[in-house]
Amino acid sequence: MKRTAHSKVMIIANRLVKQGYNRTNAMVKAWVLIKMQSVSTKVSGVTYGKRQQAIEHLTHYRPENIRISLYRDRTNAYDCNAVAVIATVRNKGAYTMGYLPKALAAFIAPLIDSGKMIASRFREIRGMYQPFMNYGLEIELRV
Repeated sequence: MKRTAHSKVMIIANRLVKQGYNRTNAMVKAWVLIKMQSVSTKVSGVTYGKRQQAIEHLTHYRPENIRISLYRDRTNAYDCNAVAVIATVRNKGAYTMGYLPKALAAFIAPLIDSGKMIASRFREIRGMYQPFMNYGLEIELRV
């Protein structure tokens, strides 16, 4: 069944309302997400486990050698829409860097569940300029 833009917006808005957004903000955010060709976002959960070390390790590689992929994590106990962000360095291996922010995951998860391919790309590592500051990871998604 092919969904119209309006029905997609309603599905996304309803999920955002369940996550605590008020109806007006959920509708606006849903329309923006549907109409955008791409969105840049910071990855959440980058301070958990050894993810800070993994992100710091990425600084040793050229950006064109870093590939970002998304994995729909249906077993996540904290978010039923969880989408893991995995960084792979050419010829080195892969590591889970964190997750998409909850509101964005509410939009992306149903698309992944329906079989839609979501293109993802490494943008930059943040926080490298001061000691004792946590690293952050920014990615771009194309729907």
